[in-house]
Amino acid sequence: MNTPTVLFRDLLQEIIELVSIGKVFTDIHIEQDMPMMVKTPRKWQTMNAEPVQREELLPLLMAIDPEWEEKIASGAIDRSFVLTQCRLRCNVYYSGSREKIKVAIRRLPLHPIAIEKTGLPLYVRSMLEATRGIILVTGPTGSGKTTTIAAMLDYFNSTRSGHIITIEEPIEYLLERKQSIISHKEVPTDTASFSSGLREAMRQNPDILMVGEIRDFDTADTLLHAGESGHLVLATMHTNSTLGALSKLLAFFGTEQREQRAAALATSLIGVISQTLVPTESGDSLALASELLFNDHQQIAHLIADTEKFHMLSDYMRRKEDNMSRSLNDSLTQLVVKKTVSAKDAMRAAYNRAELHEILSNMRIVPGGTISTP
Repeated sequence: MNTPTVLFRDLLQEIIELVSIGKVFTDIHIEQDMPMMVKTPRKWQTMNAEPVQREELLPLLMAIDPEWEEKIASGAIDRSFVLTQCRLRCNVYYSGSREKIKVAIRRLPLHPIAIEKTGLPLYVRSMLEATRGIILVTGPTGSGKTTTIAAMLDYFNSTRSGHIITIEEPIEYLLERKQSIISHKEVPTDTASFSSGLREAMRQNPDILMVGEIRDFDTADTLLHAGESGHLVLATMHTNSTLGALSKLLAFFGTEQREQRAAALATSLIGVISQTLVPTESGDSLALASELLFNDHQQIAHLIADTEKFHMLSDYMRRKEDNMSRSLNDSLTQLVVKKTVSAKDAMRAAYNRAELHEILSNMRIVPGGTISTP
């Protein structure tokens, strides 16, 4: 008697086809015994009603890391790999007392996009003309920070001769040498931690340093020293606002050190880009809203140096004729006026909803996205 052949689905091929059809999505969630899901601009959607079997997961897990079974026993695996025309950042983990295997996948372009295609205003390039100091890119998870940083690094790589060192966990974009030398360092493969990688990089003749995330005192302290010592340093943080990023950075230091480090930050900070992604009105894409702080005025540096006056920086982030800084609500309002995003989605993206509601109300725009009668 012949044993019936069991046909398993090819998850790798499904992902390749999903990328190829041009569907707009940012993430894929694969869970044992459940249907595969993708995150579109507005919601998670089921891509195939058939549950993913454990056996069907194995080829994908082997592609992510041939030693996945041994490594997952001690914790989640965070790896990137290239699949046709995209780069995938994959996190493999157990859940439910190790009864289920899950894979969280973030989709990234294979190559960095041009800075003018990120959605940031073109005058952001003025930050990139600096040869020393600190540029912070902040925002919540999934706000496009990695894409923005990669675009900046590619701009440096294309326009100046130098040595670019990146410290990431995992490496998300692989830059090809153009005018600059490129050294990618992955935590914990190439260096033990962000802080150790940054300290090591300081002795490796860098011109530009990129730190994937500021997580602790050592990294924050070394970052400020690097910015003061003549290097150009880019770093990302997970906060919802510019002021949140500055406050979080200085919060790594004790009370006695904070005043001194605030003064160092005021001297070395070039600017802060705080960003978020908002679904477009059509719901088939994402628009970038950004809050910008340019440390291009003596009074701004004075406010950064005094943490008790941080709140006054908000006044300088509202668009004025004499500076390029702007608040997130300025950016969201522009998107609503242009009908790129709805007022409702803009309100959801704002961290200062009361202010945005007042702005839109004064413009006779109501949260539903329509213009009210006078």
